[in-house]
Amino acid sequence: MSITTTAPASPSAHRLRVASRVAAAVLGGYAFAWGLVALTTSLLFAAELDFHDAEFTGAVVGLLGYLVVFLWAIAARRLALVWPVLLIGGAAMVGAASLVQSMLV
Repeated sequence: MSITTTAPASPSAHRLRVASRVAAAVLGGYAFAWGLVALTTSLLFAAELDFHDAEFTGAVVGLLGYLVVFLWAIAARRLALVWPVLLIGGAAMVGAASLVQSMLV
């Protein structure tokens, strides 16, 4: 069995990685959850659910989605994958929600 040793990372590099991971979890998770709430609410309203019921359901789904992506962002092996998934996914859901809303008006 071969043992590979690597030089320990500097404390400042470690702090930067931790700060980036926390920022991805908090800010990227917020962007993702915002898109999820918007898309869920607009789709449920388009399915002729009462607006306030759709809004409440969207908020609950968004809260659960935020919890899931927050934990995933903390636990993911590759931080370089976390940022694009959260930001692009959130932006795509907001765009889709905007499209659905424009079709309703």
